Amino acid sequence: MVKIVGAVLVVGSSGVIGNVVARGYSERPRQLAELISAFTLLETEISYAKTPLSEALVRSGGYRNCIAGKMFEMASCIIASGDQSPGQAWEAAVGYAYSISALTSEDRDALLAFGAKLGSCNSTDQLRHIALVRERLRRSEAQAREKAEQTARMWRYLGLTVGAMITLLLY
Repeated sequence: MVKIVGAVLVVGSSGVIGNVVARGYSERPRQLAELISAFTLLETEISYAKTPLSEALVRSGGYRNCIAGKMFEMASCIIASGDQSPGQAWEAAVGYAYSISALTSEDRDALLAFGAKLGSCNSTDQLRHIALVRERLRRSEAQAREKAEQTARMWRYLGLTVGAMITLLLY
């Protein structure tokens, strides 16, 4: 009886570990979708509402508990304080969000390329840069979704398989 309980615990715990790893792969597409939505809202704020940049960033960031919200809010606070240029504020915000997110270095580079032009050109050019970063993020999101489906499934099966193998080796 003890062996059966032990076997169930080993297989179950390795299955849980596989699911945790799989969930990490599904985070990136979700975070990229949040960023795409935030950039769409930022485009609206700049083109139609003519909102000042720091306020537009806060309004377009969405929920504060998502990566886009944290990044946009942090950039807005730094810009509003006047300590750094909008580009420097964006770079700091991207660096912070990158450290706590599932984004890749490719995603970070796309966001940093946008920040280099932030606040340094007229609204027409700004809108063009927003469209460009949004398109890069859309491509990354499509690739991330495809990879997440394949990789997440593999990790789920791998977790259960490794648990079964350990159980067979031990008993």
